[in-house]
This record gives sequence, structure tokens and C-alpha cells, in this order.
Amino acid sequence: MPTLEVRGLVKQLGDHRAVDGMSFTVEDGQFFVLLGPSGCGKTTTLRIVCGLEHPDAGEVVIGGRDVTSLPSRDRNLGMVFQEYGLYPSMDVFGNMAYGLQARGGVAKDEIERRIRAAADRLDLGPLLSSPITDLSGGEQQRVALGRAMVKDADAYLFDEPLSNLDPKLRYRLRRDILALHRDKGRPSVYVTHDQTEAFAMGDVVAVLANGRVQQIGPPDELAERPANVFVAGFVGSPPMNLLPARLRPVNGAYVAHGPDGSDTALPLPPAWSDTLSRYGKEQVTVGIRPDALVPAADGDAAISGEVTDVEPLIGETVVRLRTAGRMMAAIFRAGEEGSLAPGDSVRLDVAPEGLRLFDHDSEQALMP
Repeated sequence: MPTLEVRGLVKQLGDHRAVDGMSFTVEDGQFFVLLGPSGCGKTTTLRIVCGLEHPDAGEVVIGGRDVTSLPSRDRNLGMVFQEYGLYPSMDVFGNMAYGLQARGGVAKDEIERRIRAAADRLDLGPLLSSPITDLSGGEQQRVALGRAMVKDADAYLFDEPLSNLDPKLRYRLRRDILALHRDKGRPSVYVTHDQTEAFAMGDVVAVLANGRVQQIGPPDELAERPANVFVAGFVGSPPMNLLPARLRPVNGAYVAHGPDGSDTALPLPPAWSDTLSRYGKEQVTVGIRPDALVPAADGDAAISGEVTDVEPLIGETVVRLRTAGRMMAAIFRAGEEGSLAPGDSVRLDVAPEGLRLFDHDSEQALMP
């Protein structure tokens, strides 16, 4: 069964190392998302995979075949891009048929059958004879998706295909893309900077920064167990709170004390004690998921601060607070925040499962 492998890709663009030792494997039938901020190397990586850029080092292997030196037309890939790449001189049918006709080997009646089936699925049937220039942006992107759908490709690539569309169309086309993926059962690689898209669509998500893979895993793993400080501060809305802290042993366990001027004191899970006793360092970075912050009961609180903002959302409320000069965010179930308002004092405890520790110097997670 075809897999798509990226092995040690390197690409220098002028003075910028756009891709720096990129490696990952996409299994047959897997929807794999490259997620990261602008300039992280995700689009350059996809362009190398599809043959529009040549790497300075590394390999692209599809179905066991090294395609690194092959031109794009010989890689048998289905591709959908942010810029639709349609031919304005052709109608919808001609654009959807072009790839099959150019490649050859597919009978005319089979081309027609595939196009009409794809058009019916994408609600493009009445538009098949329409000029591309008469179509809306959402209709043009559906044509581009249909053009990929009619191919029997070894893998499918999507480069931010929804970023120019309004939210309603994006939701519709997300479903269409996933339906195409399920029908084909081949490896799919999807590039986006949008976490909502990445987490809603991806079986596996790779977070990129500075041309390198920071972490690969299912969406819930990235949110709950970020591998380093970058992933912790990038994933989530709002992302994980990050605080400098010092470890102190207390009665066989450990407490993470906040920076000077803070009364933050976070009891750490006893199961971490053996690892921390061998760690040998005092200074760490503590990660706290916003949904792990809960109103403190009577008695001591792990964190106290002043509310700066209360943001009601659907089903939940984001409360931002300042503690010892640092900003934090908490997510409460709707109504759980009570009557909190900017300027109020707030006392919070932390659910242990929402804690993460990182080495202060390497910024890598200390716990698996």
C-alpha cells in the first residue's frame, strides 16, 4: 500500500534555511496535517513533495518509489492549492478534465463518467459548461477539488486551500475534502496555519517551526502533552500558560514556586518525584492548560491574580488575569466564572492533569 515518506529534506532560499532536516511518514489512508505559523516551512515542504521545488538534500518516497528527481507531472499526485490554478480560457468541464487528458491513458467516456460523478458530489453539475471567470471563489475552489478528485493518484496534497473563503464555505469544503480523502484511501497531506482546521481534519498533525518538525501526533496529544515550549505556546486557543518556576522538595514531593513577587505555589503530582529527583536542576518552565485552572475552594489557592478581561464564548468563558506581572488565561464552563469582572481578585487551583514541565534551557518537556 502506498505511503508517503519525507526523509531529511533541506532547502535553502537565499540566506534563509526554509526547510531544515524535515522528516515524516504518511501512511496509506492517513490524513496528515502540517501546521505552523507563516514562514515555518510548511508550504516549501509541500512544494518539494509535489516537485515544484527541488531539495538541497533529502528524499521524497511515494509508494516505495524515490520520486525526488522526477518532475511534478510524473509523480501521480492530486493537488489543490490556495490559488486555484484554473485555466480561465476553459469551462468547468475542461478544467476538471485537463489533467486526465494531458496524462493520457484514460478513455474519453471514462473521463466523462469521472467528471460527472465528481461534479454531482460537489454540486457543480449545472456549472460544467460555465466559464471559470463566471464562478465565485468557493465554486472555483470546488472545481480545483474536483480536478484532484477525478485522478487516481498515489497521494493527495492540499496547500491552504480554504484560506481565501468565508467561514461557511470553509466548513462545507472541509467536509468535501475529507470525503475525497475517505473515498480515495490514499495518503493526504494538508498544509494550514489554522488550528481549528488542523484539529478538526487531521488524523495526525505535525507542528512546524523554523523549518523543523517540533512534534508529530494526534491532535489531543499535542494539546495535552506538548513536546516543547514552542508547541505549548502555539497550540490551543488560548494556548498553554507558561511560567518560570523553581522546584522545591516538600515532604518527598515537589512544589513549583512562581517567579519572585508571586505567591504561586503548584504542588506537582507525586508520580513525578522520582524523575524530578534525578533531574538535578531547580529552574523550570511550568505549563498550565487554561482548562485546568478552576476556582479555588476555601483555603490556600495555587494562583491568585487580578482579572483583566472576561470573554464569553459559546459554552465557555475565557478569563484573563494578571499575576506577578504576567498574563494568564483560564477557560471556565459557561456560568462557572460567576460574576467575575475586570479588576476583581481571583483565586485559582490547578487540576494536576493540566500541568506540564519543561527544561528551562532546552525548552523540552521533562515528562513523557
